[in-house]
Amino acid sequence: MAAIILGLWVISACASFQGKEEVLSAPELLQKGIKDSKRGYMMEATSSFQQVLEDYPDSKERVKALLLLARAYYRNEEYEEAKFHFQKFTELYPAHRQIDRAHFYKAMSDYKRIDLAQRDQTYTREALEGLERFITQFPKSQYLNDARIKKKECETILAKNMFEIGKFYFRTGSYQPAITRLKNLLEEHPNQRFQGEVVFLIAESYYHEQNFSEALNSYKQLLKKYPGSPFTLQTRKRLKALHRNRLYDR
Repeated sequence: MAAIILGLWVISACASFQGKEEVLSAPELLQKGIKDSKRGYMMEATSSFQQVLEDYPDSKERVKALLLLARAYYRNEEYEEAKFHFQKFTELYPAHRQIDRAHFYKAMSDYKRIDLAQRDQTYTREALEGLERFITQFPKSQYLNDARIKKKECETILAKNMFEIGKFYFRTGSYQPAITRLKNLLEEHPNQRFQGEVVFLIAESYYHEQNFSEALNSYKQLLKKYPGSPFTLQTRKRLKALHRNRLYDR
């Protein structure tokens, strides 16, 4: 009987011991998250960083945990969560020595979600705005050069997107929308490599709309500003026809 009681006590004690989870301190959770992150265990890392924020809201580790949590989401390609936590960091700790890092990766969280195939380029515009703000606010940041490169890429993506929409309107005979879109492209995104073609399509749109005076001006602009354009020959033919028939006087 005594043996049975002793056995039950041992089993109960073991079960009680196994049921108790080890309680980690804020520094221990932070170090665990860092180690898991280095090993590539991003889900475990985010869990540890999140636990610091929830269980130790007044600890000094909270600041670092928030930035590491955002970075862990970013590394795990969870860009919406990453942006949210980078934004939260910038709001809570605007004077932190790594505030430039938070702003940069917040913008990069939008950049990483850019889909070139999508007509809606919301993420591209948001990334561009974030990068522009970053460049203005942190001119001495170590991320400045990368930000400038990404900003230029965003501008090119938006320009190409506007160009494709303008060409679509032109191909379908919607010349007024094509003119509006292509003129906006010239104004908002100058110095793109396809500028000559843009001016040519504007001229052609005016021509098909029988607005020959505006077409004449656009053709002349093409020859003056883009003399090496592959559309030069077609432009000269159009100009000869306009002058021969004096269509621009109509």
